[in-house]
Amino acid sequence: MATGSLLPVLLALLGALLRASEAQVFLALEDQRLEPTVKYGNDSLCATALVRVNAGEEGIQQLKCTVTLGNRSRSTRETVTIYSFPAPNLTLSESEVPEGTMVTVECNAHPGAVVMLNGSLAGTLGSSARFTLNASEEHNGSNFSCSAVLEVDGIKLYKNKTQKLLVHYGPRLDESDCPRNWTLQEGSQQTLKCLARGNPTPQVKCHRIGDKALLSIGVQKTVKRNISGTYNCQASGYHGVVTCKVVVNVNYHDQNNNMVIIIVVAAAVFLVTVSTAVYLYNRQRKIREYKLQKAQEACNIKLNTPNTPP
Repeated sequence: MATGSLLPVLLALLGALLRASEAQVFLALEDQRLEPTVKYGNDSLCATALVRVNAGEEGIQQLKCTVTLGNRSRSTRETVTIYSFPAPNLTLSESEVPEGTMVTVECNAHPGAVVMLNGSLAGTLGSSARFTLNASEEHNGSNFSCSAVLEVDGIKLYKNKTQKLLVHYGPRLDESDCPRNWTLQEGSQQTLKCLARGNPTPQVKCHRIGDKALLSIGVQKTVKRNISGTYNCQASGYHGVVTCKVVVNVNYHDQNNNMVIIIVVAAAVFLVTVSTAVYLYNRQRKIREYKLQKAQEACNIKLNTPNTPP
């Protein structure tokens, strides 16, 4: 039974009672008389009372229940253990700090309880524990927990408390979060990402060196060749400003070059076609001349051959 709260005390009188609804119930915790609420059954009853106990009254006390029916009474006693076990007190020397600050985490529990701070038992199995850390990026948002365990009559009871630590750090522009070289295809849909780490979250802007044109970051857009160039990306955060250079290359096909290529290819095809036609024409002409020459030679041979007399 914990101190400082209203807790039910439930006692049932075992055994049959004649005319149970006429029975009178008396409940007392040591010298404190209680006001019970009685529920009657056919041949039994159940009395319940709320008891308020205060700090300093811890220990073993006697609870007495007496039932009177007519001129007969029956009593029973129970031993009640009164204990005090509030939640442990977990504190951070500072709950919101700049990176590099030494922070002390301390937990204190009720005497007799055993404390576990972030899962580790106190060095002497006592009711308090503490450690100090150098706040860094990895500690930002960390939840520190303290668990207290108290054993009462062989039963282990647990109470917990947590605290969060916020660490201000950054900004940081790592190449893994903000690539230094982008090669894009003109006409494709791209979302350019250049992220900076830090708490609070840093703001990032990239301006092209020369004309100060702003590069769209974190927004999906159609890639155009006019975004090519070298950009100076700047992240502003808690500890100031950091910068890095980013090169954007856009691959594209020049339509004028394409037209020149088409004209050259067409001219080459035309020349090949004409050359082929001229070759075939000359070949056929030579064949015809050769055949004509052979025919003339055959005719001359016949004219020069003398006739045989009959």
